[in-house]
Amino acid sequence: MRPNFSLTALLSAMLLSNSPAFAELVRYATIDYAPYALHDDPQGRLGLFVDINTAIADRAELAYTDTLLPISRVIKNLEHDVSDCGVFLLTSISKEAYIPVAKILDRFDTIIISRPGLKISQEADLSNQRLAIPRGSFEGSSIATDPNIDRVLTNSAEQSVHLLKAGRVDAVAGTSLNILYQLSLEGMSRNEIGDIFTYERQEVWLQCAKNQLSDETITKLRQATDALRLEGVFDALIKRYISEAFS
Repeated sequence: MRPNFSLTALLSAMLLSNSPAFAELVRYATIDYAPYALHDDPQGRLGLFVDINTAIADRAELAYTDTLLPISRVIKNLEHDVSDCGVFLLTSISKEAYIPVAKILDRFDTIIISRPGLKISQEADLSNQRLAIPRGSFEGSSIATDPNIDRVLTNSAEQSVHLLKAGRVDAVAGTSLNILYQLSLEGMSRNEIGDIFTYERQEVWLQCAKNQLSDETITKLRQATDALRLEGVFDALIKRYISEAFS
C-alpha cells in the first residue's frame, strides 16, 4: 500500500478547502499489479495507472490520494466508501455498479503471442499447442475450456513470458499491456516472437463509486480525462512502459 500524497499537499488541501480547486479529496484505488503499479522501479516509474491518476487529478486541479491494492480490495474499498475512483475495465457489471466517468483507453486488448514460426489468426490455430495463461485470468472463456489446447497455468504474465522465451510453451495469453511490458523488460525484439493475435478488445475507463463524490467533482474528472485522452497524453504514458519494438 503506497499513498501518493504528501503531508504538505494534505495541509495545503485543508487550508484551501474553501477553494473550488480543493473542495473535495479524490481517493483513488489502483490495482497493485505491473505495469499498472510498480515498486522500486530502476527507472523511477510508478506505474501506468498511477501516472494516469496523477495526470487526471493535476489537470482537474483536485487533491488526491492513491492506494495500491489487490483487485479484490479495490472492489471492496469502492463498495465501502474507503476509496472513490479507480481505473479498470468497463464491463456490463461495472456500468451498473459504478459511475463510468470517462474513457481512458479504447483499445485494451487481450492478446495471444506465439513463438517464432507459429502463425495464429484464430483460436483454432492453438490446437495441440502449449498455451501459457495466468491462473484465473480467462475464466469462462473458450481458451480456458477448449480440450484441444494444452494449457500451462502460470502465476503471472512475467512467468508466462519467461516460459515463452525459454521455448517451453508455444504461445502466451494476457492483456496487451501486461505481456508487452514483460517482453520489454526482458529486452526482447519483435523478431523473437511470432504473431500477435487480438483475442478480445475492451475499454479502460475512470470509474467512481456512486453517491460519494459531488457532481461538481465528477464533472471535473470527466472533463480532465476527456481532454487528456484527446491530447494523446495517455498514449504517451503507455510508451513509458512498452518498448518501441512493440508499440
